[in-house]
Amino acid sequence: KRWSVYTNMNPKNISINEVLRHSMHDFLNQMHLIQMNLDIGRPEEAKQLIHRYSKKCAQFFDLNNLGLLKTNEWLQTFPITYGQMTLEIQTSVSKRGLEMFDYELENILDCFVQTIYPKLQGYQEQILKVHIHSNELLEVIIEVNGDWSPFSWIEYSNHELFTMERLNNTVGYLQFKLVAKERLE
Repeated sequence: KRWSVYTNMNPKNISINEVLRHSMHDFLNQMHLIQMNLDIGRPEEAKQLIHRYSKKCAQFFDLNNLGLLKTNEWLQTFPITYGQMTLEIQTSVSKRGLEMFDYELENILDCFVQTIYPKLQGYQEQILKVHIHSNELLEVIIEVNGDWSPFSWIEYSNHELFTMERLNNTVGYLQFKLVAKERLE
């Protein structure tokens, strides 16, 4: 089931031009930041930025190689769709062939964010962290910093391919884990 979108743009209606424009804008900002650090004599900071941006590209390719194409698309268009939140992605990949989990994982992430997005307070930085690990099982840890009362969405979620476990739920922090019900080959 899809939930209504709380932004000006529906993620399914984002044009290729908008994605490319956003990507090019980010790329130019990153290059300017590296150049600025070099210009003011801070080569180590420039190297750290290059490392961070290279890691972000590697994570993109990791997710594609896992077979999580729809999930990756959702994550990559997240900044365009949910501009009030910052997204941090972490991948730890050893198993591939996760295509069967892709649609449900993307749907869980989308429904979750659409549920909490209207509750976010604009005066505080909101950070969504998604950690995707594939070893014997696909595990996804989702963390969000924000300002809302304890959240009960997890108790009402039933999924065919994932079990969901609450790890932490306070006024300013929510963390839960999705674990695939089937082992990876």
